[in-house]
Amino acid sequence: YLLLLLGAALVRADDFTQIHTALAGTDGSGNSNAMSISFQTESDLPAAVRFGKAADDLSMQVPSTSSSYYATYDHHAVLPDLDPGTQYFYQIVSDGSASSSVNSFSSAPLSGTDRGSSVNFAVFGDLGMVNGDSTRKYLTSQASSSGIDLIFHVGDVGYADDSFLHAGCYARFCYESAWNEFMDAMEPIASKVPWMTTPGNHEADCHDPSCMLSADKRDKLSNFTAYNSRFRMPSEESGGVMNMWHSFNYGPVHFIALDLETGFPGAAEEKRYVLKCGGFGDQIAWLEEDLKAAVESRKERPWIVAGGHHPMYNGGSVDKKMQAAIEPLLAKYGVDVFFTGHVHSYERDYPTLNTTTVVKSYEAPGVPTHVMIGGPGNDEMNEGMRRILDDIEAGVKSDPSRARTDEWLSGLSAGNRDMIAVVDKEHYGVGRVEANMTHFKFEYVQTTDEVVYDGFVLTQ
Repeated sequence: YLLLLLGAALVRADDFTQIHTALAGTDGSGNSNAMSISFQTESDLPAAVRFGKAADDLSMQVPSTSSSYYATYDHHAVLPDLDPGTQYFYQIVSDGSASSSVNSFSSAPLSGTDRGSSVNFAVFGDLGMVNGDSTRKYLTSQASSSGIDLIFHVGDVGYADDSFLHAGCYARFCYESAWNEFMDAMEPIASKVPWMTTPGNHEADCHDPSCMLSADKRDKLSNFTAYNSRFRMPSEESGGVMNMWHSFNYGPVHFIALDLETGFPGAAEEKRYVLKCGGFGDQIAWLEEDLKAAVESRKERPWIVAGGHHPMYNGGSVDKKMQAAIEPLLAKYGVDVFFTGHVHSYERDYPTLNTTTVVKSYEAPGVPTHVMIGGPGNDEMNEGMRRILDDIEAGVKSDPSRARTDEWLSGLSAGNRDMIAVVDKEHYGVGRVEANMTHFKFEYVQTTDEVVYDGFVLTQ
């Protein structure tokens, strides 16, 4: 007993790391009425989350579940039956003897009410540690000032699989420490606002030399295992699969998070990335059922947004297999916006269907608008971009029109370039959306100097 007591006393607040939140639960009318609190520990601690409506009155408590896919333990605790649109405070505890700092979040509002008639969110893919400082700084400011209600991160979460390309890791196993470093860096943001994710190719597996030479590492660190263990998306509530695909509602928007890596015939990693992957089920059948339900709730949630990692359209070219599998459903059920990443730049297309621009207006266009936001900052973004960003930080403003020149467009692959409205290949940036019952306002923000570079407003 004394040894157990001493062991508990040795637990410190900083043993609870990588704290992040995600929407959870449903009230039967499609409203999220719970919040998942996720965190990591080095040992299998019995942990729980205390919570309440005041920082000094955390009178409710739920235990966390834990699992280990490699060396550390990932915990998830779902705080149930939350009052809508309410600020809650929470703290992680272990055996009543150790605690994290007190954090807070706001629960989702009821759709169709005054509070649930609007939502502000950030959207992007492809954020890593390297080159990601300006974007994390911007997101921290937005989360701390209630500028955003949630983050929609469409794949490539942290770039841990690139860790062996970094100095000091060429011959050393850094995959797990790279994951941990990124998750820690996101904690000041994601502990306050829900961090909703989709998988990207960089979550598929560890393929550094130490993994490729170890059967144990290959087995434990393949097929999106780290990603599916570290997050807790609302797939159970929405009939999805693990963290691969799911849906959720917030205010006037229905969000659909897709697996565009393995989730349709001919997908980029349908059967293999570096190691074997895939086999998660029939996403397309699920997608149609989810869209049917979303259409029935258009009165409360007029906007349907879908997102995933690989783009369907990029530079005028098209992923024909994705198009065949998914585009007919997007059109049939009136999906308004399709957000993607993967290519490390920004591209907004005109409302497009069948590789053809339907209209160049965003007033009730009737077909999806494709927006690719893959340049918030990561270690694969090129030296030319770094030089431009250095100039900006030194106070030398580059010509913003450079990102839209015919010269850049002429370097794109052959295809229907008429669908392209705006590109930016030279800056780090994210999307920011303000949506209400009648208007869907999108802005592309270059995060180094927080300049709004592009935008559009959709109407019903």
